[in-house]
Amino acid sequence: MRNLWNFIVQYQVILVFLLLQGLAISWFVSSHGYPRGAWVRLALDCESAWQGQINEWRHRTELSDQNFQLLEENARLRSSMGTPSSIQLAKRSQFTAAEVIRATWTQNQNYFILDRGKEQGVQAGQGVITNGGAIGKIIETTNDYSIGIPLIHNQIDWSARIGATGAIGRLKWDGVDPTAGMLFDIPRSAEFSPGDSVITTGFQGVFPPNLLFGIVANDEAPFDGEFLSVPVNWVVDFQSLRYVQLAKTKDANQINSLQNTVNPSAP
Repeated sequence: MRNLWNFIVQYQVILVFLLLQGLAISWFVSSHGYPRGAWVRLALDCESAWQGQINEWRHRTELSDQNFQLLEENARLRSSMGTPSSIQLAKRSQFTAAEVIRATWTQNQNYFILDRGKEQGVQAGQGVITNGGAIGKIIETTNDYSIGIPLIHNQIDWSARIGATGAIGRLKWDGVDPTAGMLFDIPRSAEFSPGDSVITTGFQGVFPPNLLFGIVANDEAPFDGEFLSVPVNWVVDFQSLRYVQLAKTKDANQINSLQNTVNPSAP
């Protein structure tokens, strides 16, 4: 209290000036039409701008929540409907919605982290997709988070097919361009054209069949004397990943057990 009194005594002239200045401005604004109108307009503009910013933040938050709800709904619909190939093979897949909370796209071995883990039923080996396009697979989980490797990882091969009945090859990223990969081991006799779909085969047990990896690029396919290497443009923009879905084949355990009878050392 004593310090407050000393402060008032020390700065009494300034405090009195500020008080009188405030009273003068208040009287001037309240007694003159134009200044009062200008003051009201300024206050209204400031309040409107602030309220507009708050509404924009709220709107973005609501849109984010709605987007995630739509993603979950799409996951439920995918799980109930399946795909033509999965129906034909008597296989069905489950889909779980998730959000990307961290990701890289400028490294040779990129990764992404999702806000779903063991508590939400996520398991290593599950495929990750978005809007019908393949992204990558989960390699490790904790209780509430999981980490995965995307197509733009130069140590991973993916089983891919050109079109619904076309040639099958190894799809791989060269570690350079995050928007494109290369489909290897395609026979020279294979028929394809720029713009043809490059899709999942379902052979690796990561993805259901017929999900898009990308499309055949409008570039020359190199020939090594035995096979063609077909350039592919990814359908997914890895720099803007946010909402994804995790795919799980319901019969994966049965399929793996059959595979292990042929190759006991298989993981």
